[in-house]
Amino acid sequence: MIDRIKSLQSWLVGSDTGIALLLFWLVSSVCFATITGVTSSNDGSHYALVRAIVERGSFEISPYLSFTENQDYAFDGERCFSDRPPGTALLAAPVYALSYVSPLPAHRLPSKHDPENPRLVYAVATAALAAGGVIALFFLTLRRHFELSATAAVLSSLALAFGTTMWKYGSVLYSHAQAALVIWLALYLLLELEKRETPAWPQMLALGLTLGFAPLIEYTNVLVTGVMVGYLALLPARRFFRTTTSPEKRCSWIVGLSALAIGAALPLGFLLIYNILNFGGPLQLSTFHVDTTLWPHNTSVITEFGTSPLVGIPAMLFYDGNNQGLFLLSPIALLGIVGLPAMFRYEKRRAILLMTLFTLLLIVMASNATYNPLTNDSRYITPFVGLWFVPVGFFIDRYYTGKSTENLPSIMLSLLLYGLLFLSMRNQLIHIAFSWNYDFSLESLRPMATPLDNITLLFGTVFRNAANLPLLWLFEGCGILISIIYSVFRHKTQPTKNTTLSTQKRT
Repeated sequence: MIDRIKSLQSWLVGSDTGIALLLFWLVSSVCFATITGVTSSNDGSHYALVRAIVERGSFEISPYLSFTENQDYAFDGERCFSDRPPGTALLAAPVYALSYVSPLPAHRLPSKHDPENPRLVYAVATAALAAGGVIALFFLTLRRHFELSATAAVLSSLALAFGTTMWKYGSVLYSHAQAALVIWLALYLLLELEKRETPAWPQMLALGLTLGFAPLIEYTNVLVTGVMVGYLALLPARRFFRTTTSPEKRCSWIVGLSALAIGAALPLGFLLIYNILNFGGPLQLSTFHVDTTLWPHNTSVITEFGTSPLVGIPAMLFYDGNNQGLFLLSPIALLGIVGLPAMFRYEKRRAILLMTLFTLLLIVMASNATYNPLTNDSRYITPFVGLWFVPVGFFIDRYYTGKSTENLPSIMLSLLLYGLLFLSMRNQLIHIAFSWNYDFSLESLRPMATPLDNITLLFGTVFRNAANLPLLWLFEGCGILISIIYSVFRHKTQPTKNTTLSTQKRT
């Protein structure tokens, strides 16, 4: 028994899958502990749709309109609907429905909306689970598709999880964490397919479902779907028409592409039906059925994306008015600038894919008329910020991992890396503390350097939901235990790979 426990412990910290599970548990737990309920009209609109789906079997949110603060809603003349894409609510609805047959939380949250509903935490937990999934997929992508050392992959994963706005939006029912999840799931599946000579149709079906569902989370994700489908189209184009390609392999590609098309058609078809039923036409998006006296920029696509990128991009990356951009809130992201050449030298085609997606989404989101809301952060960059942290991982892998720490340049590099990581995590902690429904007050602090009262007040403000962590661990424990048993079984039946925390230098 002791030997088995030691073997399991070694597997947990020594295999990619084990480390990914630990990262998922850590990130989802921290984000879950940070939940404070529904914080604004934005997540209130998503939450209203969740309750309408589960409790009324309807998309109409008229009974829950107050959750939107009477502003973030769409209407067809008589009925009211969420003005957000339905994907976030569709993901949260099954988790919320689970609350009817599961234990209720011991601690009631000080939610801005619907605070008397103890089941509310189940709906918001979807964001925490999504954030954990993003970091697990990010880590596995760095290890399996970019061959970075485990040290570099873990450090860059922690930087993405707690040094960017991923932490904040993994704790509220906005769409950003869920949008990041579908992007990273699609990217991981796409790179897995690239390694195969012929595709497996279940994997192609899963990729199709993910790419088709992406616009249901955020409408602008249609750009992600388009770019990835274009990248995928190059694979059969390179392999299908080879003279050495056998008829069996060509048949596999035909079956795989058919599965991809079917998978994508299912969620996209649902979106078209959703628009027809609620707004009268397949292309009538909820965003453009709002009160234009409140939101005049939602009159059309042209007005929605009418901000000059020359104004929006500096705001998204640096600062503009009240808006804090990526490099200001997450200074560790600056290391990605130095890591870019190493990523392009490793694999130019994949580097082009990642940077094309990042640049395209950055330009589009910077053109959004509401890129600088009162949230005081570049939250629109959150779904795709992980793309930029791949070169951050390359910086750590090429310039830090495996280097001697006994000379002055290496010591200075360590101070730079961990200093930027600490500063980024500190920024996120303070940023959350001053966010809506957290309401941290400087007037409540004692005028001393680090008294225990101040530390308790800060962490007590941020980790409002920590008392309910056993509820999350109950469900995660069951899922992770099943995953561990399955992975250990596979590990025993496959050749052993050296996936320990490595400091080897790869050429």
